[in-house]
Amino acid sequence: MRHFLYLLTAVTCLFFSGASFAQGSVKGKLVDAGTQKPLYMATVTVFQAQDTSLVTYRLSAEDGTFKLPGLAANLPYRILVSFSGYAVHRQPFLLKADSLDMDLGTIAMHPAATQLDEVLVIAERPPMVIRRDTVEFNANAFKTLPNAMVEDLLKKLPGVQVDKQGNIMVNGKRVNRILVDGKNFFGSDPKMASRNLPSNVIDKIQVTDDKDELLERGDDNLNNVGKVINLTFKKGVKKGMFGKAYGGGGSGINGGRYEAGAIANIFRDTLQVSLLGYSNNLNRPGFGWADLMQTGGLQRNRDVSGGGNNNTNNSNFGSTISINGINFGGMSRMGGVTTSNGLGFNLNHSPNKKKAFFAQYYLGGVNTDVESNTTTRISNGDTIITNRSLYDAKIKGLTHTFGAGINLKPDTVTTINATANYILATERTNSINNQSGENNLLGLLNEGAVGINGKIGNNILRQNFSITRLSRKKAGRRISLAQGLTWNSRSVDNYTDAEINYRQPRQYDSLINQLRQERVPTWFAYAGINYREPLAKKLFLRAGARYEYENLKNDITTLDKQGTVYNTRNNDLSSDFSRNSNRYFLSTGLELKLKDLAITPGVRYQYQQFDNKLSFVANPVVQRLNNVLPQLEITYRKLTVNYNRDIVLPDYTYMIPVRNNTNPYLVNLGNTDLLPAVMDRINVNLNTFNPKNNLNVWSWGEAWVANNDVVQSIVMDASGLQTIQPINADGSKRIAANFGLNQDIKYKNSFTFSWNVGTWTEYRENPFYYNNQESTQRRLLSNIWSNIGFNWDDKLEVIPAYSFSYMQVKNTNPLFTTQSSFDQTIGIETIMRYIKHVIFDSELRYLNNNAFANPEYRRMFMWNAGVNFTFFKDERAVLRIFANDILNQARNTDIIPNQNTVRTIYSNIIGQYFMATFTYNLRPSGAKGKVGGGWSLF
Repeated sequence: MRHFLYLLTAVTCLFFSGASFAQGSVKGKLVDAGTQKPLYMATVTVFQAQDTSLVTYRLSAEDGTFKLPGLAANLPYRILVSFSGYAVHRQPFLLKADSLDMDLGTIAMHPAATQLDEVLVIAERPPMVIRRDTVEFNANAFKTLPNAMVEDLLKKLPGVQVDKQGNIMVNGKRVNRILVDGKNFFGSDPKMASRNLPSNVIDKIQVTDDKDELLERGDDNLNNVGKVINLTFKKGVKKGMFGKAYGGGGSGINGGRYEAGAIANIFRDTLQVSLLGYSNNLNRPGFGWADLMQTGGLQRNRDVSGGGNNNTNNSNFGSTISINGINFGGMSRMGGVTTSNGLGFNLNHSPNKKKAFFAQYYLGGVNTDVESNTTTRISNGDTIITNRSLYDAKIKGLTHTFGAGINLKPDTVTTINATANYILATERTNSINNQSGENNLLGLLNEGAVGINGKIGNNILRQNFSITRLSRKKAGRRISLAQGLTWNSRSVDNYTDAEINYRQPRQYDSLINQLRQERVPTWFAYAGINYREPLAKKLFLRAGARYEYENLKNDITTLDKQGTVYNTRNNDLSSDFSRNSNRYFLSTGLELKLKDLAITPGVRYQYQQFDNKLSFVANPVVQRLNNVLPQLEITYRKLTVNYNRDIVLPDYTYMIPVRNNTNPYLVNLGNTDLLPAVMDRINVNLNTFNPKNNLNVWSWGEAWVANNDVVQSIVMDASGLQTIQPINADGSKRIAANFGLNQDIKYKNSFTFSWNVGTWTEYRENPFYYNNQESTQRRLLSNIWSNIGFNWDDKLEVIPAYSFSYMQVKNTNPLFTTQSSFDQTIGIETIMRYIKHVIFDSELRYLNNNAFANPEYRRMFMWNAGVNFTFFKDERAVLRIFANDILNQARNTDIIPNQNTVRTIYSNIIGQYFMATFTYNLRPSGAKGKVGGGWSLF
């Protein structure tokens, strides 16, 4: 650890010392030639005059001023100013040793109708320009590895963050979609484009606000919506076909490893067809969470306060996609090693600017081997019950996903969208769980084995339609209509064979052989309208209405085994449940705009009626609510504050009174007397950018309190078995905040320095009951992260990083032990391109988690490294030799403190392996992508 810190310090000092040279600067002010008003967010770029190589760039400030530091003396430069709607300004200049700072004075920019791309040669294109509400990046200005994907390119862009799961943020705002030349690419999940398209075919990356989400919300506050990224291809790409194919294999301590796949994109005039296929046993999913969630229409249910779990996980060994209990690829929800296979087809057709059609199909298969060792410690004063579990499972899943849609713009004021999606998915699980429970005072409580063979099936059909129309006569007037329908048929079959020997408080044996069948067909439909009317120049009226209908059934049949057949109905463990719900929403509000300030008070009327029929209850349980709910939004420039009140009815699964003893050690009961929860919530968000110093600042905060929240009442008997029932309780609270800063700084011609720092903190209070004793869990989780990037002429990149997390779980009941821990990660990523056609990359991380006493799990080094050799014309072929976990120290561990329990999980991982992968990129003419240095090893 000490030597690792010395290495990081030495690298940092080396780069900083190399950057400490005499620097000059050039400054000035940009104004409109006619009005003399300052120009904000114009791009000012400095090139070397002799070869037009990029030196540095900045955006003009709000007062039109700019300053570009890091320039050398006695070197001819050319400054280029570009701004949408204005003619390009070019001016040569030279800094002298005795006068390193130059003032160009006021530069008058003249309006021009010619597009910037028509007057700028490719070599003059700046790295970033602002076009009205769009930020546009020049992909050629950001170097990546020869086999890099779009995700790797996005990580290079200022203000863009990409986490390990591939989720993308721009200045703290989520990216909802990635479009390809303005069209969908395999649905709406950003990861489908970012992880499947090669970066070397991309010409521009355009970032803008999600206007579709803005219309869905029915307001005009851009601070409340996410981002959309549009990728444009290089010239020549859209005139034929491009793609790539790859294949590789290797071996490791836990068996052989392989990966193979291909993607092809075919263009014919207005038709775009994309095909992809993949197979790997490296815990990599083929499709993404966001796309499947939207495709299946599964994001309607709202969670009031969650389960109160806190996860500290250093298992960076893969990612997973799971919906409604179905795994769509990658590592399973319980860890393990997964083989993923998939095929995909995407078609886009745009016959003209008024029409666009798309169709998609996915096929995904997963096979997962899970081995886990779990220890759960339950404390109650001097008594500690320790449950141990050895779990072994084989999981197989298969998913078909179909989608189609149309986008119509019959005129300049009307937009029509229609989509339809269907998912057919199954998952089979064969598992055995050897468990035991021990009381520190009484000794062994129980031991046994639980075998579960299960099958989950999902059939999901979703349809959506929306139309938005603006007024031709009155600016600001808008009306939008939306309609949707979802059908979801879910089935679960679980065969349980359990044999448990109980030792305390009396000795007896329990044998369970049962089949539990659950059938959940659901219909959901909605229709809504939003209207906006300008009452005055600075005053607007908003109004909306929405209706929702749901019909849901949940039939549970438990069959006991007689001989070899499951044919005897167990009425005590079977039930029939149905729910019909009708929900009406009416809302209205006023929007007052005063320069940079907008105030929008409003009110919502909400009527909800749920008719619940249960086989165990003679009369239907009717839940009927009428509520008038306040809401308020205040916006000042990039700062927005929201307040609203919600009434949330409990989920139907909490109401089913029949016992679920699929796992005999943990029995769940329902509660038909649950009341609706009342939640008051405040949200704050801020996103801003300072063009003077290239500084991005983003922050987000939330606070809420909920009464009548649904919490757990846990009863543990003397033999160590737990029964959990949901009940209502007041006092659930949450306060969370997220904050980040990042900046890119260019020194001289060849050195770039960047830094990123952020923090996330959450505090929660959740009541619960344990053996009829009330307690409140108080949980604090805080995380701080930072990284520094050094780039020397794209030949050497060094990125040191550090993160620290702290967790504490306290309970008001003095019998429950306080739990606290911290973990930290120190890492360094290095990429070297000095040798032509050879690229080295390495990532070394040190992880320390004080929650583990065993040094093998408390501290570990994780080192991955690779070398890439490029071949053929335009370096279109790449041979990558890669080593994973070179030091063989990686362990998959998970600590989960919750209430008065602490669960520790150790599960199997891929582990150390070595493999070689060959990639061939099929590039059309005009899509070259040079990488590497200028000196040839050969």
